[in-house]
Amino acid sequence: MSFWARNSMILVLMSGGIDSTLLAERAYRDGILGAGLFIDYGQPVAKQERRTVRTWANKHLVQLIELPCIISGVEASMQTGVGTDGLRILPGRNLILAAHAVNIAKTRGYEEVWLGANAGDQPYPDCRPTWVDALDTLTQADTGIKVVAPLIELSKATIIREAHEIGMDLEQTWSCYQPTTDGLPCGSCHSCHERTEVDGV
Repeated sequence: MSFWARNSMILVLMSGGIDSTLLAERAYRDGILGAGLFIDYGQPVAKQERRTVRTWANKHLVQLIELPCIISGVEASMQTGVGTDGLRILPGRNLILAAHAVNIAKTRGYEEVWLGANAGDQPYPDCRPTWVDALDTLTQADTGIKVVAPLIELSKATIIREAHEIGMDLEQTWSCYQPTTDGLPCGSCHSCHERTEVDGV
């Protein structure tokens, strides 16, 4: 039997990472999770992310919505080569993903969309509090759907501590942008660095 909360108001945009998985766990445990949403926009790690998100949804008997999406510039922005250090900035990515999420939330009766941005993501323009606030203002005016980033003021270390405290299995999450040919994390991208820096927290 699938998990359906009486007040299933939250749609969580999920990538399989620690942040979005923690958000899904929060909403699930509070009885307000309507569904998870995974979007394949051609990212190099789509296979790994999809598998991770499906594993979580199946374990919790939660509805997972999967959506294909085209975003221009993925190859140039994301596929910079295995082992390449630094950020992967794809212009407008989160705006496009959030727009799809808001559309789905509105048509399926959810009230809020949750995004997994955290304090360490602020080098990305579309992960900053000002961006989330502006998007929320726009989407509420247009659709009545609220866009929230509950972790946006929390460090990765704080997020991982919470994940440990609630018994989340971090081995069942995925954080890398560019997997090796063996399908393993590259260890060099921004997300891999961020995860390694707080390993053992």
